[in-house]
Amino acid sequence: MNVAIVYSSMSGNTEEVAELIQATHVHRGDRVTLYEADRIGHREAQSLATYDLVYFGSYTWADGVLPDEMKDTFRLVLKELNVKLRQAAVFGTGDKMFVHFCRAVDEMAYHLSKYGIPLAGETLKIEQSPRNQPYNVRHWTERLARNAEEGVYVHDHSKDQTTVAQTS
Repeated sequence: MNVAIVYSSMSGNTEEVAELIQATHVHRGDRVTLYEADRIGHREAQSLATYDLVYFGSYTWADGVLPDEMKDTFRLVLKELNVKLRQAAVFGTGDKMFVHFCRAVDEMAYHLSKYGIPLAGETLKIEQSPRNQPYNVRHWTERLARNAEEGVYVHDHSKDQTTVAQTS
């Protein structure tokens, strides 16, 4: 399987998740390309149509905002270029001290569904860092990879969220 991971990270937590997803796919024998959202140009955006599965990951800024670099990426990919993605997956990190925990994940899933992009499974929301529970990210990735290979489309993502809480 050919996989792309587009992510935006400020503190490094979302980048850690992206790297765990990458490692899981590499272990499966898949080809993986990592893209930082703020480095997606027209060529990179158009190339996303060639992947079997495209992950989008972001932190949630302030009290529930999708960061500008990911907004710009979504605008370019979905609205300006109308890239036809085969399947997508959405993950993100956040802090439960905010009212809108990981709201960026919900916003990304909403925009993908609005443009008719099927999600390979449930979204993943992580409290801060995956460091203490990397197996949850690996299991989620393996499940979504199987779904993508089988063409499984989970239609109601609002009820299918996996939350990984950081433990001390």
